[in-house]
Amino acid sequence: MDSVATHGLARKQLRLFYDALCRWYSCQRDYIEDVETLLRMLLQLNNSQQPTVWHPSILPLFPDLPSKFHTASLRTSEQRLDRIKATREKMAKCVASMSDAASWLHQYATLSAEEIGQDASMAQYKGPFVSGSAERYAEATGAASSLCNDVADMRTDQIRKLQDMVDCLRGDTDIALPPNTFENDTQVVNIMKWRELPGILDKTLLGPGSASTLTLAGLKDILLNNEHIN
Repeated sequence: MDSVATHGLARKQLRLFYDALCRWYSCQRDYIEDVETLLRMLLQLNNSQQPTVWHPSILPLFPDLPSKFHTASLRTSEQRLDRIKATREKMAKCVASMSDAASWLHQYATLSAEEIGQDASMAQYKGPFVSGSAERYAEATGAASSLCNDVADMRTDQIRKLQDMVDCLRGDTDIALPPNTFENDTQVVNIMKWRELPGILDKTLLGPGSASTLTLAGLKDILLNNEHIN
């Protein structure tokens, strides 16, 4: 096996992983922005159903105003929800690309020194990993792919809750929501949790036996700066 060519492929896979991770982060930003917008719209739409929202002098002149507002707002909310769902699909594609690259790097890390054509004493430092072992990169990228997939699954559950809110405002009587669903404080707490993902984005990627506290953001910085994983 041509070690130069093999190392070149390894560098390419690292780049593919990094690019997919950057796209995944971009999807998270788009997702949260759209979710915040949608929640504001849904809370406003729910409030608009209260008679006290409309000024008494307006309704006699425009009796169909509340229903027209409801119809238009509901349509806009559904369109925003469709955008959120499309972003979730983009996340899934990013995770698939990351998983493919991580799988290739894992196979690369298991190659023997003879198989990659280099001195056995340098077997732990394969090609582009001169400042960190290939095994560590493989472990970190594999863990990062799994973590990003977990986040994507969480987003699916969140989208289901948003869909229930939209369906409820549409008049679907089969939807049973918690009584505080349309309270502003409830959704402020939700969006904070959905944005920060406590316990997820700060999770350590490297397993037992490593003194590293490498997180997903840390791995992204390492790949950008070409630093090493201890």
